[in-house]
Amino acid sequence: MINSEMFKLVGNTISTLSIIIGITLSVLNFRIAKEKEAESRKIEAAKPFLELRQKLYLEALTNASILASQDFHTEEEVRKAKQRFAELYWGELSLIEEKNIEKAMIQVADSMNLNDSISPSKRATYNLAHSMRESLVNSWGIDRSKIGEINP
Repeated sequence: MINSEMFKLVGNTISTLSIIIGITLSVLNFRIAKEKEAESRKIEAAKPFLELRQKLYLEALTNASILASQDFHTEEEVRKAKQRFAELYWGELSLIEEKNIEKAMIQVADSMNLNDSISPSKRATYNLAHSMRESLVNSWGIDRSKIGEINP
């Protein structure tokens, strides 16, 4: 009789433990899946920002390389490259660039004398682009670790 009751007790305990372990594993698996889903959403949120960044980085580099190799280009090509580089520098690129790219852009701009006379409208446009970048990052819920270090 004692053995029978002991077996029932052990059996019930094992059943209860199995249920508890099963529930615990299910909760843990659910939590891991939700964390992976949240990480995936963060990456998706950063995607448009990163695609725009890639496009504008390439455009800035193309124009900077034309300016660096002026001997191989017509005056018109150099003029257009300088104009477009300045547009990217004062506006669009300021919207998406990382801190280290910003420093490099400043070096190129300095070499072209773009910073010799910074007008109030240039400074205001530059600040507007940085403010817009902060707005986009915040509204898209982008994880800053996915887009690199930016200046606020």
